[in-house]
Amino acid sequence: MENLFLVCLVPSVSIVEDVDEIRNYISGKFNVHESLKRPAHITLYPPVKLSSQEAEKKFFNALDAASFLKPFNQVLKNFNAFPEHTFYIDVERNEGIMNLEKQIRKELLPLKLLDKKDSSKFNPHLTLAFRDLKPPVFKDILSDFKDRKFKREFQVAAFSVYKHIDKKWQPYKEFAFKNVADKPKIPSLFD
Repeated sequence: MENLFLVCLVPSVSIVEDVDEIRNYISGKFNVHESLKRPAHITLYPPVKLSSQEAEKKFFNALDAASFLKPFNQVLKNFNAFPEHTFYIDVERNEGIMNLEKQIRKELLPLKLLDKKDSSKFNPHLTLAFRDLKPPVFKDILSDFKDRKFKREFQVAAFSVYKHIDKKWQPYKEFAFKNVADKPKIPSLFD
């Protein structure tokens, strides 16, 4: 048994529809299709393979422990890119999303799921085109979108886990935020 999981934020349905319209436009006009194989999302933790029931149990328990957070508003604003290979909608950095990612990473750290190279700095974004995006087409997309504006906002009160099933990412589990005051305290020798 080996399962692949992705921890992410999924915007509201109306925003996902807007994003999908943009992704379909890019796919049709520039012949890049890879991003359409994935749901519109903001990755909070890189995809991980888990190969036992025990590993999955620890993974989901850690994510449950990471869900003691206050809801926050998230803004998606305009377009940006990682040079030559990824075109995306910018996710405005705020205390909420940065704390969410940090909390998830902290709770999952003891499970040693990532190599050191995967521990790069968190740069929240919502991908529109990547992987099958070649440099000449990349420049064309940048040119097409250079004067376009985009702004949407949604409330975040949960994060999602998607599971790779039949070569597609499928919604698997959602972790609604829980009251921070209810988080169990870890006993200390000095309490």
